[in-house]
Amino acid sequence: MGKIAIIDYGLANIMSVYNAITCFGVDLFVAERGDQLHEAEKIILPGVGSFDAGIQGLKNRGHHEALMKLVREEGRPFLGICLGLQFLFEGSAEGGGEGLCWFPGRCERFPSGESKPKVPHIGWSDVEIVQKKSRLFAELLPPATFYFVHSYYAPFNETVRNIAAATCEHGIRFTAAIEHENIFATQFHPEKSQLAGMKLLETFVEGI
Repeated sequence: MGKIAIIDYGLANIMSVYNAITCFGVDLFVAERGDQLHEAEKIILPGVGSFDAGIQGLKNRGHHEALMKLVREEGRPFLGICLGLQFLFEGSAEGGGEGLCWFPGRCERFPSGESKPKVPHIGWSDVEIVQKKSRLFAELLPPATFYFVHSYYAPFNETVRNIAAATCEHGIRFTAAIEHENIFATQFHPEKSQLAGMKLLETFVEGI
């Protein structure tokens, strides 16, 4: 098994993801610059913070360009977590910056109000696996429950339906996980989701 890189773009707390992945005894390293990603067989992008600041951090450290080459062109396996999923779209209602644009569409903010669920969406929620031959969820049996912390979401609509691996409900139905060719992403935090989350990470690290 080759090296696995966790991207550090200067804003996200990567230690919880790092500590979870070390449980599998893999060759793991933190990539602070994009040129370091060339050593990796697989790439993990945890995301915490705001959309625009995160994209700018990826650009400032050379990760944006490296990801386009290694993931999009060469097909290296990629796992985005939380904001790392939202980066994959064209943009977000959280800011005015452009995302990675790997998939069409924009992320939106959960509606708020007295009759709506609380925002941000924090806590444990069941996800529905909607991709019949999902590789990421192959070792998990429904119902699968994961830990979420987010105010913005990727819609589940006709544009996203063909890449969505799982959905979740928080007032509205949204995309909880993406799986398309070599690209995987979760809106939830697998590193904080106990046994189900660890099994999902293990599947990405060892089985894909």
